[in-house]
Amino acid sequence: MISPSRKLFYVVEAVVTIAYNAGQGAVSSREIAKSQGLPPRYLEQLMQRLVRSGLLRGMRGPHGGYVLAKERRRITIADIYDTKKERHISSYKRSA
Repeated sequence: MISPSRKLFYVVEAVVTIAYNAGQGAVSSREIAKSQGLPPRYLEQLMQRLVRSGLLRGMRGPHGGYVLAKERRRITIADIYDTKKERHISSYKRSA
């Protein structure tokens, strides 16, 4: 059985927040960090992993933030969990 980490809970909550607000445009990481009581820089690192994995899209500008890169119903907890492994895979590919 997998014991979920706090990071996983934070990221899942962030993805759920973005999915819930999907019709209203991009959601900033500051808004999510504030609602979760986290430092914005910490959450930003986690969000960038989701962008690199293809689950989220980052949008720049005054109304920027994050939106889902896939349909809500196509994103699973397993997809989110796999973003933790993505860092190890990409660092292995670079050194090869």
